[in-house]
Amino acid sequence: MTQSFRKYQALQNDYLLFDAIDAPLAFTPAQIIAMCHRRTGVGADGILIVSRDAAGVFRMDIHNNDGTEAAMCGNGLRCVGKYLADSRRIAPGDRCEVLTKSGPRHVTVLEHGPDVSRVIAGLGRPRVLDDRLVLNDLAFVHVDVGNPHIVHFFEATAPRELAPGWNLQMALSLGPELEHALEGGVNVGFAVPTGPAELDLVVWERGAGFTQACGTGATAAVTAALHLGHVGKSPIRVLQNGGIVDVTLDDDGYATLDGPAHFVFAGTLPD
Repeated sequence: MTQSFRKYQALQNDYLLFDAIDAPLAFTPAQIIAMCHRRTGVGADGILIVSRDAAGVFRMDIHNNDGTEAAMCGNGLRCVGKYLADSRRIAPGDRCEVLTKSGPRHVTVLEHGPDVSRVIAGLGRPRVLDDRLVLNDLAFVHVDVGNPHIVHFFEATAPRELAPGWNLQMALSLGPELEHALEGGVNVGFAVPTGPAELDLVVWERGAGFTQACGTGATAAVTAALHLGHVGKSPIRVLQNGGIVDVTLDDDGYATLDGPAHFVFAGTLPD
């Protein structure tokens, strides 16, 4: 018996999505690692399992490419939103609740197309836990977005003073160590304010390593930047290797993540 899947990506943050709405589905960590391997498997940052509870509410379960479970994923949630619209389980414009291990979240699909849709994810209310965290002689802001993030800002007065790819080099060199700096692990972001409503960001993700983009990382960076006064009032545009996403925190502190989500291809896996 084969197992069908669909591959989605949001800002090149890519996932294998499995539909468990009609029948339960589970994978071992070894199976997840094999599927996500970019040379010997299909290749992905992780997998998403979409199901529905007894009350009919959709649920998203996330697994990183190292086989560990993740509590929340902003770009993954936007991919789930696109899948629900692609499979006609929700209509464009509907605000749909999706349960996660971090609690209920929401998605709205706009400008829906077969290959790409604009999807807005509601990520709840991020919290700044510590704005004076020092690790490896660098200052970080610790933010909870339903999963843990720390964000370091390079506070140059002019972004042109930075060497090209500065934050990418920081993420690649320090991310593997700092990922384990807090109990349970943490996502590590390096951000550069490039304007009053813009950030350049690179994230080393807990359990996935360097990824082309991170939705909750973008939300954490904007939350921290607003807290420190590095940017003006949201929406804030966040530039990552995989593309651009807009993050808004409303007057009540509720965060939304607005950007494209793409269907890549469908396939099947053997037993």
